[in-house]
Amino acid sequence: MTPWTTLSVISSRILPFSSSFSSSNKNRKNRKQIKRSLTTSADSADNDKNNARVESENRGENESTRRSAMVLGTSVVTFALFNAQPATAKLQGRTGGIPIENFRDLPGTNPAIKYYDMKGGGGDSAVPFPKGTRVAVHYDLKFRSLTIASSRVGAGVTGGTPYGFNVGTPAATPGGPFLPAFNYGIQGMGVGTVRRMLVPAEYAYGNNQVQEIPPNSEVTLDLELLSIAKTGLSK
Repeated sequence: MTPWTTLSVISSRILPFSSSFSSSNKNRKNRKQIKRSLTTSADSADNDKNNARVESENRGENESTRRSAMVLGTSVVTFALFNAQPATAKLQGRTGGIPIENFRDLPGTNPAIKYYDMKGGGGDSAVPFPKGTRVAVHYDLKFRSLTIASSRVGAGVTGGTPYGFNVGTPAATPGGPFLPAFNYGIQGMGVGTVRRMLVPAEYAYGNNQVQEIPPNSEVTLDLELLSIAKTGLSK
């Protein structure tokens, strides 16, 4: 065998081994790259999960903060509404906007019926009507902001149906008014006078519950004297 033949044989044996070795190295490199790729993907997935969790927590904190702010705001508004104090006596509902200091005590009443003449008032409240005098009035009876009864409801020349009673006749008896306050409040009024009264329970419904009026409650009574006669209008 010649030297060239021997070299050719050796080369033919070495080349496949070298090729196999090179292929093996490439496979190892590919595996490493795949592993790195998988690791990177896993890390990326973990990062995405962490980011999503952080965002979710942030949203939860923001929502919680927003709800707390809303609750606080509602509490402040509620407190303001229920604890607001009137700036002056004019805002007191029972007087209908009239300063309480403008009201006077009606003579002969205890506890006092407080009254204020919104129109007219030429008479002397200390001078009583003769007993049995027939009068016709318009009235509005209120408890706080609620109208309990009124003669101004319905048709009529004066915008309602006048209410008549005999002055001095006991309340809730034939010819008498339905509340004692009428007998006291009419005193000293002239025709055309419009009077507002703050009536204690003793001259209203006493300890009885009537519609929305609780027992022992003060009511507001407005009277307008329309006419005075010894006989005439029926109750």
